[in-house]
Amino acid sequence: IKGIAAYAEHAAVLGFEDEKIYDFIREAMISTTGDLSVDEMVAMVMRAGECAVNTMALLDKANTSTYGNPEISKVNLGVRNNPGVLISGHDLKDMEELLKQTEGTGVDVYTHGEMLPANTYPAFKKYAHFVGNYGGSWWHQNEEFESFNGPILMTTNCIIPVKDSYKDRIFTTGVVAYPGTKHIPPRTKGGTKDFSEIIALAKK
Repeated sequence: IKGIAAYAEHAAVLGFEDEKIYDFIREAMISTTGDLSVDEMVAMVMRAGECAVNTMALLDKANTSTYGNPEISKVNLGVRNNPGVLISGHDLKDMEELLKQTEGTGVDVYTHGEMLPANTYPAFKKYAHFVGNYGGSWWHQNEEFESFNGPILMTTNCIIPVKDSYKDRIFTTGVVAYPGTKHIPPRTKGGTKDFSEIIALAKK
């Protein structure tokens, strides 16, 4: 259910929703308060799998309708000499807004972990300052965030316990938060999130 909710939230951010998904989430949560038989539990798990597949299809439709179909792409690794921002998670709307706000500022944008696929969407390839991926998988955050030497934006709950060595450089937004880190407020209806603090820190 947590996974279904996460993917449904990312689709909703882009304006794609399905009430059947929300209905199942409610029904599944309510089922945890009852005394189900093994057969009933197995049936609920199977329905959860079906709902997860439908939710992933909705998210795929949301992403490709908004940003184009992903293409086989060569992705640069490592860093350039410009100031940079590292973005991790799954929220492509946050990715788009960060790219728009950093355009022309001299600040480069790099993906990390689950945001790696953003490098394959046609809509993002037009940004010359979107320069590649830094680091590897999400569980390497401690070492890679420590060595990046720039601000980091987390857009999904794939954050691990934050070390003091980079706590002042990590920002959260959307459904993710962590004690002692700065949180970027949600966008107003019809508006955008304000990443100016992250950009200013990158320049420093």
